[in-house]
Amino acid sequence: MRNKLFLFGLIGLTLLLQNCATRQPKTGFELQREIWDYTDGDEEPKSIYLTSTKPIDSVNPDKLVYDFFRVEIDQYPDTVKLFARVFDSLGSFVTNMASPYKLNNDVNYFSSLKEYLGKVYNVREVDVKDFHVREFGAKDSIPYNIVLTVDYSGSMTGVMDAIFTGTNIFVDLKMDYDKIGITTFNKDFDEKVPLIQDKQKIISLYNTRKERGIGMFSAVYDAVLKNIEMFDNTSDEVPRVLVLFSDGDDNYSKKELDTLMMRAKERQIHIFSVAFGYSKDDNMRIMSKYTGGKFYKAYTKEELIAIFRDIYMSLRYYYLITYHPPKFWGYHKVRSYLSIPGRKLDTLWAEADYNTSDLMPWDKVGSAFSRPIRFDYDKFDIKPESIYILDEIADVMLSDPKLKLEIQGHTDNMGGIEYNLILSENRAKAVYDALVARGVPAGNLRYRGFGFSRPIASNDTPEGQAKNRRTEFVVLAK
Repeated sequence: MRNKLFLFGLIGLTLLLQNCATRQPKTGFELQREIWDYTDGDEEPKSIYLTSTKPIDSVNPDKLVYDFFRVEIDQYPDTVKLFARVFDSLGSFVTNMASPYKLNNDVNYFSSLKEYLGKVYNVREVDVKDFHVREFGAKDSIPYNIVLTVDYSGSMTGVMDAIFTGTNIFVDLKMDYDKIGITTFNKDFDEKVPLIQDKQKIISLYNTRKERGIGMFSAVYDAVLKNIEMFDNTSDEVPRVLVLFSDGDDNYSKKELDTLMMRAKERQIHIFSVAFGYSKDDNMRIMSKYTGGKFYKAYTKEELIAIFRDIYMSLRYYYLITYHPPKFWGYHKVRSYLSIPGRKLDTLWAEADYNTSDLMPWDKVGSAFSRPIRFDYDKFDIKPESIYILDEIADVMLSDPKLKLEIQGHTDNMGGIEYNLILSENRAKAVYDALVARGVPAGNLRYRGFGFSRPIASNDTPEGQAKNRRTEFVVLAK
């Protein structure tokens, strides 16, 4: 990938020099497309975007694609929601495969569902026996509150015409009961259209104000937080969607990623990120993945417009798979299989992953979490019911070799100071030994005992004492 990016840079520089000698240099989507067309594109295969619908009895079963559009885990560990799509090679969403729109009740299209728990340590497969599939389409009157926010910093000036066109197409797709707001940002935030329902008013306000506010620098995180505030007076019952279009280059924000992620998850806002070209998109991917949204990447003007249409169509047409997941505080991979009558090719399946770990990509050095690792009274032997916790932590650490943790032991105030210091250190060491035995490098761990010097609750009640008897993990490096 690094060599390819270096090649892109050389090609881009050559094209710019050639253009400068003969005509105006290409910028924005023009340049991105010329570079993209020059390469084979093997590492970033062209995507298929939804454009229309077709019933299952009118498609070629050997030309179908099955994917998960997004995953919601807001209700974990009670429920996981998978938003699935079946479509053909022309971008037609395939309908009539599940209730209430199913054409053939004798066919069970969604045949099985599996979860794989853990990424590298003691990975285990779990069959999900009980899951429910419900089809949603244009006849389902589900309203959405949607805010579209666009990066108006200097680096985006070359793609403004595509943004203007795509935004108008996006608004034109809205259903009567949806509300849409439109904002832009550079170092400053500009609300161009508040969250309103009247389509013509949205289009009129936007087109009147669309060229306002193009400027220098980019405060992506600050803008996302401002956009989150726009949902404050909206109902919890109506899904909240934030569509972010940017090249991801944040060079002005006062806030950081962890703040906006906490706020978005608290308010159940699903972030759909659209990155332009060779963007700084790692954190845009994180925003989408961990808020139940989706990440897109646009290299051409046509692709951006197709993405705007795809987002709106995918909010309308999908198969919702709900199930009670296996409890595992870590990495989950989920796979769903389809059985399509008449299909000659291999079984069609879709795969996604989600993470319920205590450690997230936006956590900083110094972050801490506590796990209920149990010990017998006055002992430091780890009880059998806590073994699964050690497996979860080992999997997280083995998946990220740069991660280093300090294991801290804490007690209640029963007994003397020295007694509790020794007991807490022995318990922390027991956890340390158990993780090393699972393959975690000893150099990535250290342990300390604090006795009862750092209570998190009152020791005057049995409930408070139970909370104080704990094992904490503090991030030392990542």
